Amino acid sequence: MKHTQHHYFIAPILLAGIYLFIGTSCDLSKNNEGSGSTVSDPPFQNVSATFLKSNNLNNNSMDGQAIDIDQDGDMDMILAMEFQANVILINDGRGQLVDESDQRFPRQRHDSEDIAIADFDLDGDPDIVFVSEDDQTNEYYENQGHAVFKAVDSKIPVKGTSNAVEATDLDGDGDEDLIIGNSGQNVILINDKGTFKNETSTRLPQNNYTTQDIELGDIDGDGDLDLLEGNETFNRILINDGNGFFSFDEKRLPQINDQTRDADFGDADGDGDLDIFFSNVDFGGFGDPQNRLLLNDGNGFFTEATNERIPKSNFRTVDSDFVDLDQDGDLDLLCGNRFNGMSMMVLINDGQAHFSDQTTTFFPSINCYPFDFQVADFNADAKMDIYICGFRGDDILFFGK
Repeated sequence: MKHTQHHYFIAPILLAGIYLFIGTSCDLSKNNEGSGSTVSDPPFQNVSATFLKSNNLNNNSMDGQAIDIDQDGDMDMILAMEFQANVILINDGRGQLVDESDQRFPRQRHDSEDIAIADFDLDGDPDIVFVSEDDQTNEYYENQGHAVFKAVDSKIPVKGTSNAVEATDLDGDGDEDLIIGNSGQNVILINDKGTFKNETSTRLPQNNYTTQDIELGDIDGDGDLDLLEGNETFNRILINDGNGFFSFDEKRLPQINDQTRDADFGDADGDGDLDIFFSNVDFGGFGDPQNRLLLNDGNGFFTEATNERIPKSNFRTVDSDFVDLDQDGDLDLLCGNRFNGMSMMVLINDGQAHFSDQTTTFFPSINCYPFDFQVADFNADAKMDIYICGFRGDDILFFGK
């Protein structure tokens, strides 16, 4: 799920990484239980009723990206919707996000799961790719200028049961290529000015797992982006040779039989390298719902640090973000959960990668079904805002106070 273009308050070393409770809507009157001390003036204010102007934001938001899609200097939102037409919310300059999907997008309906945004055709404006799971249809929209989009799906030569997509320049030719995470073999598509060629067989090792998330980061400090797969049953690190060809190194990660839904890079312990947070579930009765923190030794080899550094969890976390929520210079964790009465969880870093649950300090009364978080300054007041993509519930917008 999902993410490289939209972290605005995360420390610069963080290259990638982004984000369930069953219900029919987000109930903002119920307190989370057992999570820190409640304060009378939390740092975020729910402004959804005033600043979200759309009738299409209930029950189906799978992933979002905050980006200035119309290039007017403020942050808009692009949303991947499950079996609904995808959504584009345009910022009015004051933080009000207005649904202009009908004027800007073809209204196709697919099982959209994740988003990659880049200037794929090198014409100076951002284009959009959505990948889909159940109906195996990938969507590619070229920007015709002024954030009006045309469907050119035929330029993506693959289909698959896809949950994740990342854009990056793998071959160093100046345009953004694609990595798609699938159920089964993942895919690398090399871009030629907006048309993609499948080069999976030469660039990626075989994968028979179900990949729920992919993240890019320079874990071994050699100046190129390596690949982290968050898989059901078996997570993997793939090392980049510098030219966009990847090899699997089983010694990089402890091999634990988790069912991972989200994987995130961030320098948790402040030592200058990328650590990993895995968001885990046990859907279908397999895996361990305990989330995991793994620390980098500086050379891209990771050790388990879960037991002594993060709280015990059985909340079925489907999305997490490293973000400096308390603005003290280190990376905290914002987690979205599914079950057991804790829909959101805030873990605050003490600066040494020991995390404590301080949820109610930040969100004293929220109970929803978050599938993704987007952090950006939507209302241009130089404060952190948070957009929550709600699945089985409404989307929520918080402004920082």
